[in-house]
Amino acid sequence: MKITESQLRSIIRGVLVEQDCADTDDGCVKQSNGGEYGPTGTWYILNNKKGGVWKKGFKSKQSAKDSLGAMHARGG
Repeated sequence: MKITESQLRSIIRGVLVEQDCADTDDGCVKQSNGGEYGPTGTWYILNNKKGGVWKKGFKSKQSAKDSLGAMHARGG
């Protein structure tokens, strides 16, 4: 089966909406419980466009939100 990039983005956005993080003020900022998203208690940001993790390893939710805000301010 072959899908277009647009179809893939639509699927990813649907999954993120189910996770209650797309199109919200907080974005997709989540706290890690260990494993691939970083040490327990650190924060990470999910990628709304391509899926997966955009950045990880933040020490606080606010620092993750600040990084996400800076990216949006640059037009990313």
